[in-house]
Formats: sequence, C-alpha cells, structure tokens
Amino acid sequence: MAASLAAQRKAACKTLLKQAHAIVAKEGTGADALEKIKGRLIALAARGDELFPREDFPHPEHEGRFHILDAEDNDGFGLYVSIAMPGKHAAPHDHGIWCVNAGISGRERHSIYARTDNGKKKGFATVEKVRDVLVQHGTGVCMLDHDIHANEVVGREPAVSLMLYGYAIARFPSVVWFHPEFSSVRAMPSRRATA
Repeated sequence: MAASLAAQRKAACKTLLKQAHAIVAKEGTGADALEKIKGRLIALAARGDELFPREDFPHPEHEGRFHILDAEDNDGFGLYVSIAMPGKHAAPHDHGIWCVNAGISGRERHSIYARTDNGKKKGFATVEKVRDVLVQHGTGVCMLDHDIHANEVVGREPAVSLMLYGYAIARFPSVVWFHPEFSSVRAMPSRRATA
C-alpha cells in the first residue's frame, strides 16, 4: 500500500511540475502566470489527506523543515512539503526567485512588503508592509522573483503547505533579509556556487 501511495504522490507531483513548466514556457513568471500555477498547486494541496499523510512527512520538534518532493537538476524547479511549527516566524526576506505556496493544513500568515529606500546605501533598507495573506487549506500565495515577505504560523497547529520554487533550494541565489526595526539589510551567500 505504501509503495502505491508513493507512486501516486510522485505521479501527481510530476503532473504539477509539467503543468507549471508549460505555463512558464508560454507566459513567463509574471503575476498572472504564477496565479495559474497557484491554482494547480492549491488543487494538489487539497489532496493532502490522500497524498501527503503526516506519517510520511515527520514534523520537527521546533521551527520547521522541508521534505523534498522533487528537486529538478541544474536550474529546475523545487517542490517541497513545508512544515512550520507553532511559534515559527521569519523576518522579511527576498528569496531572489519566485515561489508559490498552497496550504494543506494549519495557518500561516505571509506579510508582503515593499522596499521604500533607493537601495544605494550599503546595509541600509526601509520596508513597508503592503498586505497580509493567510495561507490555509484551499488558499495560497505567490511571490515574484524579488518580492519581500515575512511569514508566521498562526494558532497552535503546525502549518503544512506545498511550496514550489523557481529553483530547487540547493540552487537558491542570495537570500536578502530585512530588519525593519533597524532599517538594515543583509544578504546571505548564494547556494548556487556550492550546488
């Protein structure tokens, strides 16, 4: 039975990736294209009880973790089950690559920010919150290549979601972290050089 479930999950993920590649090939990675991908990812996440049972995706004791569903070679897409435990949060950051997230269970608030300085002063940045998006079962969020967002688990249940990135995490460009309370910014080293 477990082998059958694993095969079904793999086939469903391959179908999602094929659909996402077709959308990107035809329309690029703008907001409209990512919204189409989000609809397909939400549909896959809606099969969470069937395809992504908790026993196949162990939860961490603290913070969160990713389970790889498919990490394509070179500059291919990365598809993951993300598990964020209650209390987990991340400061505003920019992945440097587009991302689509769809909720399986629990709730996670994504706060979308806009940079308000001109980016010319090293180590200095100001950001302003634009909106909040609550990701839960039946909903999702899209982020363009340099969108800035913060995320926080809401409530006492883990937030479990599907995450599709434009690159597999092992090939991420530099992730940029913003600290609004200090008007500061710092960039982490790119993972691409070591992948």
